[in-house]
Amino acid sequence: MSELEQMLAETAGRIFPNEATLALVEAAENGEWPAELWACLEDNGLTRVFAPEEQGGAGATWSEALPVLLAASKHLAPVPFVETAVAGAVLARLGLDMPEGPLALALPQDEARVVRDGDGWRFNGTVAAPWGRALTHALVPVQQEEDTLWLLMPAAGATVTQATNAAAQPRDSLAFDGVRAVSAAQGMSGNPKLLGALQQSIQMAGVMERVLNQAVQYANERTQFGRPIGKFQAIQQQLAQMADHVVAARMAVATACAAMGSAAWERQAMIAKVICGQAASVAAAVAHQVHGAIGFTYEHSLHYGTRRLWSWRAEYGSDGDWAEQLGREAITHGGDALWADITAEDS
Repeated sequence: MSELEQMLAETAGRIFPNEATLALVEAAENGEWPAELWACLEDNGLTRVFAPEEQGGAGATWSEALPVLLAASKHLAPVPFVETAVAGAVLARLGLDMPEGPLALALPQDEARVVRDGDGWRFNGTVAAPWGRALTHALVPVQQEEDTLWLLMPAAGATVTQATNAAAQPRDSLAFDGVRAVSAAQGMSGNPKLLGALQQSIQMAGVMERVLNQAVQYANERTQFGRPIGKFQAIQQQLAQMADHVVAARMAVATACAAMGSAAWERQAMIAKVICGQAASVAAAVAHQVHGAIGFTYEHSLHYGTRRLWSWRAEYGSDGDWAEQLGREAITHGGDALWADITAEDS
């Protein structure tokens, strides 16, 4: 662990457990914006974890920033923190300034149209924008012939259509009608959707650690037939299976983060989404089985984690979608290349 990574992890470990309370999470699900939490994150510089130092950021690599992103997810921070950080990483890679306020990657939902406007661009189209109602800007990738044009769009210029996922998180749409981009740049070759897939994989890995801890704690506290249910072999086996999946998810996102900036990042992001999606299904199922009936009540906090897992595993492509894509690529490369692809140093 580098000095920067350790410093960032310590800061995150101090802020998220104390500031991201369950009361705040519940209030956010009822439509309240956690202004104090967001201000705390901005004041401590965590939202600019990827931004270069000259912009007031930490200039962290994806591997150095991973503990912060996992901590935010583990503690269910009810703000678009991970989304803002990921958008900031793209802006840093493109050499664009990172603005203040919440940001998010926003994928076009229909045919996106861009037109030149002097030295800038105007955008027409509708984008899927997580936390759209709270954003100051949306980072919109527009596919061109051989490259991607990234537009930093002001959210204030869009018409917002509100929606939520199963975890009561905003999953809005922003419609732009000839709005001029704040800034734009070409670059970051690859499928922009995979950035969202990695973003959700990281969040799933963080929440799965929380859910595992809850299941283990409950198994050690709940007694049946005169002893904790965690002493029964059947429960131990379920928890061990769950722990295996949680560790695999953590390793998958760590590998994908380490590959960012190389030609292998897309493949590793797909693998991470597959592993995390499958792990999320197992983790949520086992956690509810261990908790029994109490785990299905709204009064118990388990659902705050499992509803996120059920939502995120389907967003930006499910594990089945990306598994199919990996399979098609393997078929295209041919059987003789399969072992070389799996063991290649850059993959």
